Amino acid sequence: MSTVLKISHLEVDFEINGVITNTPLRGINLEIKAGKTLGIVGETGCGKTLTATAIMGLLPSSAIQRGEIEFGNHGDITKADMADIRGSEITMIFQNPQSAFNPIFSIGAQLTMVAQRRGISDIPATLTARLESVGLRDPKRVLESYPHELSGGMLQRAMIAMALLSSPTLLIADEPTTALDATIGDHVLTLIAALQKREGFAMLFISHDVTAVAKTSDEIAVIYAGRVVETGPTSEVMKSPQHPYTQGLLGAIPSAEKARGTLVAIPGNVPSVLTNIKGCAFADRCSLQMDKCAQEPPTVQIGKQSVACWAVNS
Repeated sequence: MSTVLKISHLEVDFEINGVITNTPLRGINLEIKAGKTLGIVGETGCGKTLTATAIMGLLPSSAIQRGEIEFGNHGDITKADMADIRGSEITMIFQNPQSAFNPIFSIGAQLTMVAQRRGISDIPATLTARLESVGLRDPKRVLESYPHELSGGMLQRAMIAMALLSSPTLLIADEPTTALDATIGDHVLTLIAALQKREGFAMLFISHDVTAVAKTSDEIAVIYAGRVVETGPTSEVMKSPQHPYTQGLLGAIPSAEKARGTLVAIPGNVPSVLTNIKGCAFADRCSLQMDKCAQEPPTVQIGKQSVACWAVNS
């Protein structure tokens, strides 16, 4: 199976008022196969959205980027003109559909602008078909509506339709259900999965919700403080998490099987980008902390999972 996206040793720093921040992304290595979904999970501030922003070539001018992002036949796109790739071969669904649309233009006008830019012929028929494909049963009304006239769920579906207009090779879904209630969020996840199965695009699914990632992803990458600490097939990671951080995330998921009071919160907070991280970034929050944790842990293979932790390598 061919590789659609391969990220190697991606690092990102920022220069703020002449001062270089500590590295928010510290050597990200990820790979997505054709037609498959890689889920990235971690708390807020771990670097999930920053990774997506780097892939899209949307880092601000203050960013200092190192490493490679290989996409399809384009090679390393960190050195490419992203104008012909972004929004065409790589598209993105954002977490807040209200902010993704311009409030002064109708949905139809905004979808038409995207279709024109992509050279789509017979735009009215294409827009109608695409809106119907995402479950919007009255496409004419949707096209005539302004963003504030649609519910959050309808607006999110319209944004999915916009992202898929160009039949992308890779779809990045960044917290696509965060702004929706649980029921509508589940419907959106089911819709995305059905569209992927039918149209065959690869997907990078980003969420702080482990349950959502487990529902949608073939493989999971757990990211903490700008480093991938565990990767593996979704079934393996959910069944047998190896890294203490992954174990903590799964331990905090409520379920009918867990007795009252058995949820365990991870103590402390994700270090800020101003923190000078030495060794394992999770050490201060980890019950398995040892002297070795003062050094950066290597990534080791345990079955089908890759884990960066001294405890599993001792």
